[in-house]
Amino acid sequence: MTEKALEFQHVSFAWPDFSLTDVSFSLERGYLMGLVGFNGAGKSTLFHLMENKIRNYKGSIFIDGFDCRLQEPKVKDNTAFISDDQSYFYEETADGNADFLGPYYSDWDKETFRHYLDRFEISRTMKLKEYSRGTFIKFQLAFAIAHHPLLYVMDEPTAGLDPVFRYDFLRILQEILDKENASVLLSTHNTGDLDKIADYITLIDNGQIIFSKDVETLSDEFQAGLKERERFQIRHLFQKGRWNVTER
Repeated sequence: MTEKALEFQHVSFAWPDFSLTDVSFSLERGYLMGLVGFNGAGKSTLFHLMENKIRNYKGSIFIDGFDCRLQEPKVKDNTAFISDDQSYFYEETADGNADFLGPYYSDWDKETFRHYLDRFEISRTMKLKEYSRGTFIKFQLAFAIAHHPLLYVMDEPTAGLDPVFRYDFLRILQEILDKENASVLLSTHNTGDLDKIADYITLIDNGQIIFSKDVETLSDEFQAGLKERERFQIRHLFQKGRWNVTER
């Protein structure tokens, strides 16, 4: 078993109006990495590459040492993708989806799934198509925890969640890191979430990785530019002039 939950090795891909250029970074087991950048920076494209929705890229992507293109079944068994565009049976209930999809995972645990449905107050009889966005995210998290992945990949998961559950959501992520030695790659515009739980920050801008560093190092690097007694926060990364692509 590799110690790296995720590794991008010199990945490049071009749309007609956008391109990723030589993307390289990695995330070790047991840590949470925040993926940040302005809209259109390339975050969603990175997720699509990991999900094999896009396959014709240069370079390699590994999840727990398995090549995303060449070993897709292993990758999907070890990974949970949580976002607005995940494929489920929307005419079915949560239990119906569990019955259909759960057996595809080698470590599926339906009792754990039902435990988190109850914890998140998700109806057993409501169809997925009737869910609000927040309920759909809660359902995906319950389903993900039940198959014990090594890597959770989350695209804006806390958007639309009520403040009380958002706090619980972050606490659950910390439990996952502590108890299961899993890793989380989390893209969010709510930098306050990352200030609470992130171990690493990867900043992408215009399809290029500006940096991928641990939060402690970032705090040390930014401290000189902050006001006296002001604590470093992830939002400081978005202050004008804080990075320069040519100085990577």
